[in-house]
Amino acid sequence: MKKFLAMLLALMMVLSLCACGSKPAAEAPAAEAPAADAPAAEADPADDFYLEIKFSNVFQPTEWNYKASEKLAQMITEKTEGHISVTYYGQNELDCYGDSVTRAVNGENWMGLEEPSLFADYAGDAAMVIAPMLYSSNAEYNYVMDSDFVANLIDELATQGIHVLDTHYSFGFRSVVTNLNVTKPEDLNGHVLRATSSALFAKTLECLGATPSPMSFTECLSAISSGVVEGFEGSVSTLAGAGNPYELVKNVASTNHLIATRWLFISEDCWQTIPEKYQQIIEECAYECGMWEQTMCEEDEATQIEFLKTQGVTWNDVDLDAFSAACEPVIDWIVEEYGSSYEAYDQLTALVAEFRASNG
Repeated sequence: MKKFLAMLLALMMVLSLCACGSKPAAEAPAAEAPAADAPAAEADPADDFYLEIKFSNVFQPTEWNYKASEKLAQMITEKTEGHISVTYYGQNELDCYGDSVTRAVNGENWMGLEEPSLFADYAGDAAMVIAPMLYSSNAEYNYVMDSDFVANLIDELATQGIHVLDTHYSFGFRSVVTNLNVTKPEDLNGHVLRATSSALFAKTLECLGATPSPMSFTECLSAISSGVVEGFEGSVSTLAGAGNPYELVKNVASTNHLIATRWLFISEDCWQTIPEKYQQIIEECAYECGMWEQTMCEEDEATQIEFLKTQGVTWNDVDLDAFSAACEPVIDWIVEEYGSSYEAYDQLTALVAEFRASNG
């Protein structure tokens, strides 16, 4: 028995030594730690930005400015996928003219379309840039709008709270529309014509020989019917437009004394809150709609003239030299009234001359 136990103990010692001397089985490689997730793309703050803008002007549905404004509001809203929602109010439903400019200066979420001289209280050259008898075509006007002169003017307006988005919303040229046979300034002496609320337009009409009576165009038609005024100064599209003015006045004296243009603007304070990617979309839409209006109106004017002729409207040539001379005091008035300068006028006329020299 003792011998058996000794043998068993010896065997156990041998087995124990074997176990201690053997190499451990290769350990399975440790599972690699999962790779750190790639950093998530930073959220674009513009994705959480939403803004509602009111857009107002005076125009009627038959007018190209109304059509272009409606198109613009829809285009901006769609292309920004509703992040910038523009609601258009035409037909003088909300503030227009100088009141519209004031709302922008006050920093409201506001967009307007008004003629440049209404900005002259904030930058005097805004009146000079549409001085009477300065342009004879949209091409000349566009050339000046693309100049450093206008770029500097736009920068000046921005410091006053007005951010100009585009300058190309033009719909022809303004002439004198009455039942009179007007060929020279003296033919308008003693005759009262409707003027817009623009002091520049009223002053120009006065220098053309008439007595201006400022009022809205909706008031103008009833004023003609009642004999308060004898006509107005305006474009072909205005004569053919809302309310059928051509039924009341039948003679157009082709003075073409002012380009019928509007500048699109927004509050500078509002503009600075808009993310850059939406600013770029708005700028692209603004330019596209402005040029669309210009092109469509040019193409439509010949058709409108033919229609107006069938309604008994006639056109007569005028002594343009006499009307141009009559308008010269307007330049003095702009300098005195708004603090513009004769140097500014010389720069503008030089730009027009430069364009004419290069384009025959």
